[in-house]
Amino acid sequence: MNPLSRLFWKTLAVVLALVVVGALSAYLLLFRPVAEAKTNDLAEIFNHGSIGNEEAQGLPYWIWRVLPQVFPDLVPGNGDGYGNFGVYWRAGDAVPMGFSLTRLGIIDRVSPNCGFCHQGSYRLSPDQPRVFVSAGAGTRVDPQAYIRFLMTAGADPRFTSGRIMAEIATLTDMPLIERLLYRFALVPATRQALRAQGERFAWMASRPDWGPGRIDPFNPVKFQNLKLPDDGTIGNSDMMPLWNLKTLAASNTRTYSLHWDGLQTDVHETVVSGAIGDGMSFKTYPRTNDNLARMEDFARVEAPPPSPFSPGAPIDSPFHVDAYAFAEGQKIYRDNCAVCHAPDGARFRTPVPIVELGTDRHRIDMWSPAARSRYAAYEDDYAWNFTHFEKAEGYVAVGLEGLWLRAPYLHNGSVPSLRDLLKTPDARPKTFFRGSDLVDAENGGFVATNMPASPASPPVAASLYDTTLPGNANTGHLWGTDLSPQAKESLLAYLKTL
Repeated sequence: MNPLSRLFWKTLAVVLALVVVGALSAYLLLFRPVAEAKTNDLAEIFNHGSIGNEEAQGLPYWIWRVLPQVFPDLVPGNGDGYGNFGVYWRAGDAVPMGFSLTRLGIIDRVSPNCGFCHQGSYRLSPDQPRVFVSAGAGTRVDPQAYIRFLMTAGADPRFTSGRIMAEIATLTDMPLIERLLYRFALVPATRQALRAQGERFAWMASRPDWGPGRIDPFNPVKFQNLKLPDDGTIGNSDMMPLWNLKTLAASNTRTYSLHWDGLQTDVHETVVSGAIGDGMSFKTYPRTNDNLARMEDFARVEAPPPSPFSPGAPIDSPFHVDAYAFAEGQKIYRDNCAVCHAPDGARFRTPVPIVELGTDRHRIDMWSPAARSRYAAYEDDYAWNFTHFEKAEGYVAVGLEGLWLRAPYLHNGSVPSLRDLLKTPDARPKTFFRGSDLVDAENGGFVATNMPASPASPPVAASLYDTTLPGNANTGHLWGTDLSPQAKESLLAYLKTL
């Protein structure tokens, strides 16, 4: 072998060795999963556990941590942190409820998990600090505002390594290797990833805003995971609570529909497909499966807090319910509502045909037969084994547990209170505000006016809901609207206690 040939092969060997060492170093520093600390606290796992989306959705912790300080003008209401997106941040936690903190290599990454959308809170008086409720209906959480904040920040010329690192330095003193990784790798990569996210979610601009408590959960899956074209459909709907799912276990005689439009009939498949929609992949599923199973266990047994409305409440309390009205309302409920909404009802957790129900049908049209077929065969070379996806032409008659914490009502959150739900559609409010967790003692639900902030509990910036926009109609669900005024008051008294 001549000298030039020997030099070529030696050089090639050195280059290959450097590539291997570099790739291995990058994996060890940035991508090697580090096991989460073990815990038997199912609530902690639900609220903070990983769902395997760190690689797809995770942001380096310290970049994520300082973004509201770098871009306060992009936070709703020019707020001062992530609480302004409606998530609950417990004192002492590194991240709010609904976020996991997972280490890849030597870098902590923040990702949303199931608890991001499925969390709740309430206040019984304006000056009361809000009370957190696990697995709730997410009535204050604003996922779209959070997504837009990240997208807009990524496209902002202020998103520079110098500016981000200067803000991080006010909070922590990083080791040198981490400072170098953040400055020269993570900040530029995060900026690029957020800009790419902006392109993936550009379709949102052609639809009405979601607003607090709502999400379009499956159009992102259709366009990104299933590679279906943008069909212009609107899937905006309220986020559902995940309580008492043990009542939905299939038997030899019946199954129960899940999601507003009944697109699934199996709790486990719902959990797994939900994680996929949020960024889990077949690569991360093996190390995430145990977490998902325990989150599922939590949702099977977790129950809402008891309603403050009660005949046993003090007579001068705004939450006192007249005992006679309660008893009469319970009879009306059994005669008129239980067939659909009680677990022993014949129509419980079945889709009520839209021609009978009469509510806004946009969410039904969003879940197309093509989406059902393609998700059922998603990555069919991997053993997801999805067999319970469905396509229905109606909305599911859901249970009413925790009804006092689930306003606004109907699948799209178009009716602000229980009292309004017992009115005919023409008499229901055409506009109202969403985002409050202050219980409306008179009407059942949450206060739907644009209330000033309380020093103890500043709310999410109130969001005006307009029922004339596509997907927002407050029509349908006429059951109870033909009752006498006295019967409506009795039924309302009972419904408040659920």
